[in-house]
Amino acid sequence: MDIEVAWIEENIIKTKLSDEQHRQLQGVVNAVSIRKGDTIVKEGEKGGVLYLVRSGSVDVFQDLDGQEQRLAGLGEGSMIGEVTFLSGELATATVVGAEDSVVYTMDRAGFARLMQTSHELVFALFTYMLLYQSRMIRGLKADQARLASFMSGSHK
Repeated sequence: MDIEVAWIEENIIKTKLSDEQHRQLQGVVNAVSIRKGDTIVKEGEKGGVLYLVRSGSVDVFQDLDGQEQRLAGLGEGSMIGEVTFLSGELATATVVGAEDSVVYTMDRAGFARLMQTSHELVFALFTYMLLYQSRMIRGLKADQARLASFMSGSHK
């Protein structure tokens, strides 16, 4: 299965890529079909792969006091494993296909090749990662504010 470079340009990179950048991206990004229930990332395992949900959705679970708790559902455009991809740390959650999905993957070796050949493309990917993390943090802050309002009774 091929990646859809036009989708990446429109939704991730936010700019038109050159033919050479198309080839470079196609050389390091793979499209993977995920079935409902397939484990994509396992909590506690070594990272090193960046995942991008192209279509479908995934669920994020974490072991909390011996109980697997669903933390979130993520859909198209969501990144998975970006922290372990960059840091090499162990995965802090398990990610499972919530439905049949397509996920784009890139490993560190592929990213290193991009760093040598296309600084603009790497910069665009880093920008997306930072903006994605920023949106996630803002969402968490909003959730915390709603929870605090609920717990204090001021939501009525």
